[in-house]
Amino acid sequence: MFSRTLKLFLLGIAIVVSFLNRASASNYHEIQIIPGIDSYHTNIESATKDSQGFIWFIAGSLLYRYDGISIKPFNELYKGPLYFTEVTKLMADRQGRLWLETRNGLLIFDTQKWTFIKDGEFAKGLWREDVIAMYDQQDRQYIATKSGILWQISGANKRKLLTFNPAINEVRRPLGKRLVADKDRLWFAYNAQLFFMDLNAGHIQEFNIPKNIYRQLDDIFLLNKGLLLRNYGLGYLTFDGASFKKASPKGLSLGDMRDWAHWSFAEGNKIVFLFEDGRYFEFQADLKMMPLSANRHYINRELLRSKLNQIVFNTNEGLCATEKGLYSLSKTDFDIQYWNTGTARAITKQQSTYYIGGYAPLKSFLPYNPSIKAVAPLNNYYAFLTINQDSSLVGLESDFLGLLVNGKFNRVPYYKRKGVSEELSPMVFSLCHYQGSQYLIGTYSGIWIYDLQTKEVFPLRDSSGLAVGIGQRINSLQRRNQMICFSSENGYFELSAGHLQKVYPKSGEKLHVFAHTFRNNKVYLATKGKGLIVLDTEDRKILNYSFENGLASNIVFSMTWVNNLLFLGTFKGLSVWDGKTFYSAYSMHGLPFEEFNQPSIYYDQSTKWLLIGGVLGCFAIEPQNFLASLKRQEVPKPVLASVIVGNSSSNITRSYTPSAVQDTILLDEQSVFVNLKLAKIDGYKNNYKTYFRLRPVVKTFQELTTSGQINLSDLKTGEYEVEVKTVSDNGLSAKTRRWLLYKKPRFYETQIFYVFLTFATGVIIYILTIARSSQLKRDKKLRLELSRDLHDEVGGLLTGIAMQTDLLSMSQQYSFANKSLDKISGYSREAVQTMDDIIWAIDSRNNSQGSLEDRMKFLTEQLLTSQDIEVVFDTEIHTARQLPQYIRQNVYLIFKEALHNICKHSASSEVRIFLQIDHNMLDLEISNTLVDLNRDDHGKKNFRKGQGTTNMERRAESIGAKVTIVKSPNTYTVHLTANLKFRKLLFDLF
Repeated sequence: MFSRTLKLFLLGIAIVVSFLNRASASNYHEIQIIPGIDSYHTNIESATKDSQGFIWFIAGSLLYRYDGISIKPFNELYKGPLYFTEVTKLMADRQGRLWLETRNGLLIFDTQKWTFIKDGEFAKGLWREDVIAMYDQQDRQYIATKSGILWQISGANKRKLLTFNPAINEVRRPLGKRLVADKDRLWFAYNAQLFFMDLNAGHIQEFNIPKNIYRQLDDIFLLNKGLLLRNYGLGYLTFDGASFKKASPKGLSLGDMRDWAHWSFAEGNKIVFLFEDGRYFEFQADLKMMPLSANRHYINRELLRSKLNQIVFNTNEGLCATEKGLYSLSKTDFDIQYWNTGTARAITKQQSTYYIGGYAPLKSFLPYNPSIKAVAPLNNYYAFLTINQDSSLVGLESDFLGLLVNGKFNRVPYYKRKGVSEELSPMVFSLCHYQGSQYLIGTYSGIWIYDLQTKEVFPLRDSSGLAVGIGQRINSLQRRNQMICFSSENGYFELSAGHLQKVYPKSGEKLHVFAHTFRNNKVYLATKGKGLIVLDTEDRKILNYSFENGLASNIVFSMTWVNNLLFLGTFKGLSVWDGKTFYSAYSMHGLPFEEFNQPSIYYDQSTKWLLIGGVLGCFAIEPQNFLASLKRQEVPKPVLASVIVGNSSSNITRSYTPSAVQDTILLDEQSVFVNLKLAKIDGYKNNYKTYFRLRPVVKTFQELTTSGQINLSDLKTGEYEVEVKTVSDNGLSAKTRRWLLYKKPRFYETQIFYVFLTFATGVIIYILTIARSSQLKRDKKLRLELSRDLHDEVGGLLTGIAMQTDLLSMSQQYSFANKSLDKISGYSREAVQTMDDIIWAIDSRNNSQGSLEDRMKFLTEQLLTSQDIEVVFDTEIHTARQLPQYIRQNVYLIFKEALHNICKHSASSEVRIFLQIDHNMLDLEISNTLVDLNRDDHGKKNFRKGQGTTNMERRAESIGAKVTIVKSPNTYTVHLTANLKFRKLLFDLF
């Protein structure tokens, strides 16, 4: 009895363990990184990812770099000597070095310094050595060379691990690995010899490999206390340090082991098998190879049929170099179950079995079980409505209704009520319980009522007797309290107390609404084109959430609440909304498809799994686990892929080295434009956007274009800050990096140039000022001597002539002689007066304030008062500053010429003189008003322009002044204005 109880107990434990293994099975999905170099060259021979995130790969024995946007051959990136023409394998370490196995031996390229490393302690004995095997183990690299040495590289240090006898010619080289290691042990297979080394103790063992095993060896994997060998003729074998044995993993046959339409790789402490037919296995990485999981995968079968040249795991991602392109093999970060049922339009559950409807036979499956069964013939099963745990009403898209009871499906009869004139559509899209045995049926043409007992069907009518929704496809249908709510291709409607109302959208607008749900007095609408619409009935607000707010797509097919989370199946991805933020998942996150169906979504309260149907079947996720994984998504840091600089001579320089794209980028003074290209690190995952701003040119962030380029042309001297940030779709993860661009100034833009220019200008001004000052002193001295000589010599002579003519006139007896002498006397006095005026004008001692107006008043008395001309002389002097000599001289002579004209032509008149001087201007106006003049005679006078007027204009022009002379039959006006402020420095200096 005890024995039987123990057996049952152990059996129960085995069942539970098996169940847990299926539930926790790892799920891998593939993402195509690139299809190849182009559509004609798809074979990728080897690939790795460097410390910055760039992908390096070999195709056609040539080396390429992929920055997430474009592919560049190495010879375009590096302009130095290449040292190779053919590359076979490569690996990258954490120091940013590429280890290249080439036809010309081992080459080491530093992607940080952008140069080949030939010197250095770790490079000695490796540079250009023929390579037998390379293996990257996180912070250590292992390299076996044909010189018979196996090296361990750790940073800048190198250690010789063991020596072996290199073969002259090896019969065959394995396709996969022949060297594997972890932090404690190392295995190396070469020339039918197997080497083992304990890396901690330094102990080395050597074993012979049977020729039939070695000649067909393709790959090796680390096992706990042993080694797993993949042999294309014998299948898989284990080695425990003593003997080779055929491996017999549970669930795999010899045919499976020798079938090359499968991938196998080590991941952590397990060995993973992926088969072309969809089978997936995990085994413990030990000699017994205990099974951990047996499930199904949904990796592309065509991919698994292709040749896998290399797979390199880096954290949770494996880079797969295949003959059909480069792929990323990643594990989903959340638990997921997938059933490839074909198109899944409706989901329900009876007992412990799920049922999937679509345009296909009705299918069923069990949780954690990949097996799918067909339980009903081909039809279009569009909607399910649970009646109880054993029964469900089924909406059919062509045969009206069916009933699913305990997994058995039957179509139900229906009869249209007598007197009903409306035509019943047999295409059913939504179902809802109405009352008693009656159900609301949403058809292609309105809402109908079906009585499950009487089998009678008739339209739902409003208070006016009209059939509700006739002519509309009813997508979703619910009864809420006493109100019936439904959505159609025209919008969202409510029927309350017999009154039908279109709630959204208003004003005759039409909007396809696929589904609706309620939460906290709010109505949520899944729409085609407008995303998620929220109708707040309390605040009477309408909120619209779209792709710009983080929703996966503006076409939402299905949605359901799970606690406080709203899950939305869209045209392109699955979104989760927590009331504030959208979190979206796509195929790159591990979803088997991205396009979902309406209304295929079902939350199982008993298992806490959410099932969602789409175009390629149905999958189940645990909501909280799913959301947590999306919140953990990290975005890469912005990385510059290249800097292109063009100068004024049309020369272009390109740089791809990280040393040239550090935080500060210096540009020479000839630079006129800069092109910065940002890499799209992990761009194939497509889970983030890149934004930039370029201050001071662009002050706000803008989304980076798909080309990844930032262009800056017409560069001015100065600093430019380029700030780039990567932001996840949900906005939770963001990383920022800044670059400072500094363009050196040309010489004439430097401070030194401006200091030199200022100094030179000061020197020139100083020299000119000294020269002008000396000239002014000489001129002043000359004027003083000239005025003194004129006054003493010429003045004395003219005065003597005048006196002699006066004496002679008194002694003459004849009248005609008296007249001549009078003229000589007048001319002499006029010459004296003119000479006196000239002397006054050129004498700089007369520049003082008041000298000009005093001289002008004296001249007025001499010329006008003696002729009985009435004179009004007004002055306004607002400055104590001296007048420049050249202005005083010319203003006085213009004034004198005007008075002479008045004396000659207007003997009987009234003269008004106005003189105003301030800091900036000199204003002089002489106005002559004629009196007692015969108008007829005056009109006969010829007022042609004389020499005096011309002289006044020339004198005004010489001092930069403006003179206006106005003549009329009654007046003669001379108006002079001179700008003192502008002319002072110019005329004083020059």
